[in-house]
Amino acid sequence: MPPPQDFWEDLFAASAGEAVGVRVEMRALSKHGRPFLLVPRLPRAAAMALELYPAQTARARAARTVLRCLLRAGVSLGTKDITFTVAPGDPFAAFLAAQAAEPRGQVPALGILAGNPASDGQRFLLLVFDACQRPVAVVKAGLSARARFLVGKEESFLTAVPRTATCIPRLRAKFESGRLRAMALDFFAGDSPRPHHGGALPGLLSSWVDPERTIAISASPDWVRLEGAAPPGELFAPLAGRLRGRTVHPAIQHGDLAPWNIKVSAAGDWTVLDWERGELDGIPGWDWFHYVIQPGILVERLSTTDLVQRIETLLAAESFAAYAGRAGILGCEREVLLAYLLHAAEVIKPSEGLAATRELLGAMAARWRVTTGSA
Repeated sequence: MPPPQDFWEDLFAASAGEAVGVRVEMRALSKHGRPFLLVPRLPRAAAMALELYPAQTARARAARTVLRCLLRAGVSLGTKDITFTVAPGDPFAAFLAAQAAEPRGQVPALGILAGNPASDGQRFLLLVFDACQRPVAVVKAGLSARARFLVGKEESFLTAVPRTATCIPRLRAKFESGRLRAMALDFFAGDSPRPHHGGALPGLLSSWVDPERTIAISASPDWVRLEGAAPPGELFAPLAGRLRGRTVHPAIQHGDLAPWNIKVSAAGDWTVLDWERGELDGIPGWDWFHYVIQPGILVERLSTTDLVQRIETLLAAESFAAYAGRAGILGCEREVLLAYLLHAAEVIKPSEGLAATRELLGAMAARWRVTTGSA
């Protein structure tokens, strides 16, 4: 993994020796002592580059709003000036220039957000601006072997997904070199959904269900992964006994459907981003569970008791019952939810929230007495 303090140097090929290169001047914002967001020095573009940061808490959103106002006014408070030089023939810089319709050899104005530095799959988001400081594309780039693999997975999914699927972006361009792999999407303006946007979720998830086909849950890719990773014991055995032979209508599955991976436009249109875990034959219900549970764990820091209540409220909702009927999981919602939690704990193993996920899994299994076979 490249050192977090100079990731911008690793993204681009630097000029060798005294060779003339393209000088790039940006401003860096840091979190916990590490630069995580680079913005251009152009005031309007700098303010727009904050779109890369999906602030979730009220405090983070307020800080982002204040910083946006400062940057738009040309005030650099809280940022650090950085400068680096890009080799004139760097092919990745040429790829970025093409997204902005800039001549080869130029580096367009950019915003750069660094992903989680604790992950071996750390990726970088680059917001590309045209000559008029308008955002035109977002490029996702990976440097490590794991990150390049994930970029490739997302490319493959976006290439294969039906064009009729709603709220899923189209692949704009892709790039690969000996140093990195990258893909470009159109830029989508907007912010993460707030609670009052939640009414759109049932319709979106229902549209991803294919009512014309059925598959066995045991044939879905994520179930296969779960079966290979789950430890033998009291929990997986009863779940497998009840779900392995169950047929459902498959769903397009995001795999990490959470507010921070969604943009809602001013008109209320949703665009779902970050499809490296995407599956065309996914298990229905898992995305809805993820959307409800993960913000509670990672953003709201809810207690296990409160998370249990949130789950029970969801399962009792008419909108979820209608979805469950459409998807073919009506009557086995509890087992499907426990399988989702077990998959999160044993397959995904997130860098944040793993202990809370396992505690919630234990609480729900005990509440529904699944280990005794009497749910």
